[in-house]
Formats: sequence, structure tokens, C-alpha cells
Amino acid sequence: MKKRDWIYLFFVLIPCVCFLVSLEFFIRERSSVSVLDRETCFSEGFREQKISPELYRELKEQETDKISWTEFLAVSMLEGGFSPEKISGGRERYLKYKKEDFLFLEECYRAIWGDIKYFPVASEDIFFENTWLKPVEYEAAEHHEGTDLAGSVRSSGYYPVISMTDGTVERADWHSGYGYSFVVHAPEGGDFFYAHLDSFDREYVTGEEVRAGDILGYMGNTGFGPAKTKGRIPVHLHVGIYISGPDGENISVNPYWILKIFAKKTRKYTY
Repeated sequence: MKKRDWIYLFFVLIPCVCFLVSLEFFIRERSSVSVLDRETCFSEGFREQKISPELYRELKEQETDKISWTEFLAVSMLEGGFSPEKISGGRERYLKYKKEDFLFLEECYRAIWGDIKYFPVASEDIFFENTWLKPVEYEAAEHHEGTDLAGSVRSSGYYPVISMTDGTVERADWHSGYGYSFVVHAPEGGDFFYAHLDSFDREYVTGEEVRAGDILGYMGNTGFGPAKTKGRIPVHLHVGIYISGPDGENISVNPYWILKIFAKKTRKYTY
């Protein structure tokens, strides 16, 4: 090769090839995080919150002093189409290209999962199904934005309803659709809603602190009628979980998979 050919090779052709390779790598890497944007927490996949008990345990084991397990959860959900079967890597890619969106998504997952310690009924004699967004006949909304739990004892006032999390009382009052109902605002930002109670354990005031495992009230069948209406619906507990969206609006998520994971983590009371 002539000298000018070598010059062309080293100063023109090779840099161009390197640039094209780098550009392709950048495009591929950048496109791999395109599933994430500010509206991800509105998506049906996100709201489903589907995760197996086995994967939950594996994810919890990934937590370190510097990285929360919910960051691994966020990546695994994104990479697994919001129904992951394994822990996924790639956290660095999301932080590199979509840091603000990723940290917001992780914050949303932390608000849902970060404070839960107990199953919401103090009994292992409880059953429930996944009825998320199914049409309903006796709810305050057209579609079921929660999970209903019931026990073999059908008597109202029998099963203690306990707080799944620490938090503060957001509301403890009567709602015409949900009867006696309770909202606990947890430290990471989630709102945990317990409805159709037979009664409260005691009188609560807004802003009062509660601890995970505290008795809030008792499973009942109140609501769907005039003030203090009882008995028009079966005895059950409606559990709802809500977080704040990008603009402060409430976003409901499916409690079913969370309840499956925490089904054995009950408090024991004599009743």
C-alpha cells in the first residue's frame, strides 16, 4: 500500500468504522431502555404488580447498603414485561439514559412494597382470588380495584383486620359505598385501604400513628346504602393499595400478588 493509502486507512476509514460501531452500540443500548418513560406507572403491566413469592425472596436477597432491592425489582419488571421470572440486570443502562424516569419508577415500587410487614387479617383461615379490574355488582366503582378477602367464619365482627404497614391514619370513617373504612398512609408513600369493616377497634383521629400489626377494626359487611347500612353484602375485607402518580393523582395497583406473598405473615390474636 502506498503511504497515502495508509494515511487514509488510519485517519479516515478506521475512525469512520469505529464511529459507526459506536453509534450502532449507542442506538442499540438506548433503544433497550425505550420501554421506560414517565407514564410507565400508569401502564396495565405496572399496575398488575405480578411477582412470584420465590422471585420476591430472591430479589430481597439482592439488597445492599447502597442499592435497594426495589431497584432490582424495577429492572426485572421492565426487562421481564412486568411478569418477570428471574432477576434482570441493566440497572446502569436505565440510570445512564433515563435516570429521572427510572428513579421515579423505583420510588413507585418502593411506595407499594417497601413498608409491608403483615397480611391484613389476623388468621390463616382466609381465602381470596385475583379479581383485579373485574366488573362488580356491589362496589363503589365499576371495576374492582382491589382484592376481597373472606374467611370460613361468616360472622361480621369476628376476624381482626390489622395494618399491613406502619404509617399514619389518613382516614377512619364511614363511606356510603365502602362502609366503615380505613386508610393508612405508609412512610414510603403508599396508601393502604381497608373497607367494609364491621367496626373500628377504637376511635382513631387523622394523623395518628399506627404500627404494622395493630388491629384497625373487624371484618364486616357495611356499606352500599344509607348511613351505617350493614348486611347488604357478604362479610369480607376489601383491600386496596394506592400510590401518587407523576401529577399527584391516585393510582391503584393490584394487591393480589402482594397478599399471596404475605399470606403466611400473620399476627396471632385470641378472638
